[in-house]
Amino acid sequence: VVGDAALRRSPRHGWVPGGHWDAALRGPAAAVAGLLGATGAFPDPAPYVFSTQLGHELALHGLPGADDEVLLRGDPAGTADPDPAAGWSALWFAPGTDTLTAVLSVDRPRDVGGARRLLAGATLPVLDRARAADPAVPLARTLAG
Repeated sequence: VVGDAALRRSPRHGWVPGGHWDAALRGPAAAVAGLLGATGAFPDPAPYVFSTQLGHELALHGLPGADDEVLLRGDPAGTADPDPAAGWSALWFAPGTDTLTAVLSVDRPRDVGGARRLLAGATLPVLDRARAADPAVPLARTLAG
């Protein structure tokens, strides 16, 4: 089974639900390669979903865990920034670490691109939380070290 009805194993995220059109596009090639005994790395895109709800653009990249710690980037109430298009993001970190597991962006397209890049590496990224909390700092520039 591939696509919407399947789970896939991600080295970064563990078991990832396949309920997304992207899984239906990428899953068959990986399944066939596995059946034919191909070796090597298979593509491991970060799980993501996006939607427009009540006039807001939402995008979730990664897979947040139930015990993950959440850091807000921007103001969800919209009171700190007079620009109504400023948006905000929520960043999930593995418990007790600075390892990013997921990013939810609401009306913040700059963070969508940053989240996609950060979560595309071979391992989950480690961020500087103080920089990550600052909405003026591009998300892709918040890597620790």
